[in-house]
Amino acid sequence: MDLVLVVREGTQVGRVFTVSQGGRKTIGRAPECDIRLSDQGVSRRHCTLENLGAVLRVVDLESANGSYINGQLVERGSLSPGDQLAVGPVILECRARPARPDRAPGEATLAYGEEGTTTVVRKVVDTQYPGMEALEAAAKPEDLDDLQRAQRNLATAYQVSKMLASAPGLGKLLDGVIDSIFAAINADRAALLLEDGSDGSDELSIVAARSRTGDEEDLEEIRVSRTVVQDVLENAASLVSRDASADARYKEGQSIIQQRIRSVMCAPVSTDDSVIGVLYADSRSLTGAFTEADLELLALIGNQAGVAIHRARLIEERQAERQKFFSSTIRLIAKAVDKRDGYTHSHSVRVGEFAKKIAVELGKERFPAELGEGDDALELIEFSGVVHDVGKIAVPDDVLGKAGKLEPEEFEKIKEHPIHGEDILREAEIDRVKAILPGVRHHHEKWDGSGYPDGLAGKNIPFLGRLLAVADVLDALSSDRPYREAWSFDKTVETISQDAGSHFDPEVAEAAAALHLRGELEVPQEPHEPDIDLPPTKPGTAKKKKQE
Repeated sequence: MDLVLVVREGTQVGRVFTVSQGGRKTIGRAPECDIRLSDQGVSRRHCTLENLGAVLRVVDLESANGSYINGQLVERGSLSPGDQLAVGPVILECRARPARPDRAPGEATLAYGEEGTTTVVRKVVDTQYPGMEALEAAAKPEDLDDLQRAQRNLATAYQVSKMLASAPGLGKLLDGVIDSIFAAINADRAALLLEDGSDGSDELSIVAARSRTGDEEDLEEIRVSRTVVQDVLENAASLVSRDASADARYKEGQSIIQQRIRSVMCAPVSTDDSVIGVLYADSRSLTGAFTEADLELLALIGNQAGVAIHRARLIEERQAERQKFFSSTIRLIAKAVDKRDGYTHSHSVRVGEFAKKIAVELGKERFPAELGEGDDALELIEFSGVVHDVGKIAVPDDVLGKAGKLEPEEFEKIKEHPIHGEDILREAEIDRVKAILPGVRHHHEKWDGSGYPDGLAGKNIPFLGRLLAVADVLDALSSDRPYREAWSFDKTVETISQDAGSHFDPEVAEAAAALHLRGELEVPQEPHEPDIDLPPTKPGTAKKKKQE
């Protein structure tokens, strides 16, 4: 089998060198070397490689810095797939050049002829070396078509790689895959199907689909033929049907008939070691719309897309884990802030629940776009309530837990907590956390502009700020405090309604009142049974509070 060396460290990282079975190559800095490495530390003629079938025989040519296999200095040695060869500062990894089981790259299986005309071609396309097959076919200078085909494949591989690498997020990446198909192939419609995997099954579902014209009517009608997709998956090969409606097997697929599909192409979406989906393209206008060259391009896009999608999914998983960890950490901090004074036990949790209920009453059409949609937006709203007071972790204990009236300079320290909270949460650098920063900073602003920290007024106060202002006061007034007993919930809601238009956004206050009228607003208070004893700042402070 052919073996390849991939540069892992050095000035040519990513470059691939092939040693064909039975072949022999020399590595070095000299121009006559088969594998020329310009790095200092590589001798002019460093070592030779000979492909013995399953391994590369390495022979050092008395190089100045030696040849190392997996860290061991060798004069002669064997390099197997997975092993690494160090040549001076350059590290090359040995790999087997992959080929699909039972078929060699480039081999076409032809089937389903009709009146002597082949209507279906299945082909295993070598996507790791785009353009190589066409170059090898161009044995003579006059083979211009094959040379042009090779150039086209290489250019497509480069453009697709560039496009997908710059896509910001998985959603844009999926759109970019469809864009790539239309840019390379004259298809009427295209679709991308991926394995979900969340339920443990290997079922494919359409994650992106579009018609070339962008016509909504065409878009609604896109239904990928299950027959064609299964054919590709079962045969582990790309497929082009030049006249799907004439193929005996495909005529049984109802979507082919109903959608008047003539030409169809399908290619695997692959990672290094598995198929994770399928690319689909069709033409309803032409029989024989696609050629084998088009099939190669679709397979190239499928390979590039598979690697990019796999990478994007890993990034999203890591971001989700990071967000979950950060969320848990901030919730613990919020809980610790609440427990610094028993009178505010679970205050932040209840504010989150109030905010979520009022948000539902207001209607999702009021939510700012950065919160997302549906349940995701409501989850963020609740989280914003839970962490709205996280900045109080920076407020001194003797100020935060003071039983009596605060002095002006002490109140100024309290007024800084929204800014501290925003600063703490901004460190996360997570988009979903950034979306709640306006609520954390502005939940003490007032409708008439007399609030803090920025004195914003009316609709200039961000939505979350106006929402949390009501939710925060709802719980504050209906809970015991060191300086007063809890108000009844009726009195609390009545007070908020009276202050609508001065302290509170009238619409938010009205939504809270409507919920209360239906008996759907109040959140039960848990008894204060702290499971964490945080030491007071000064001896006797906690005891004094209980006595008061």
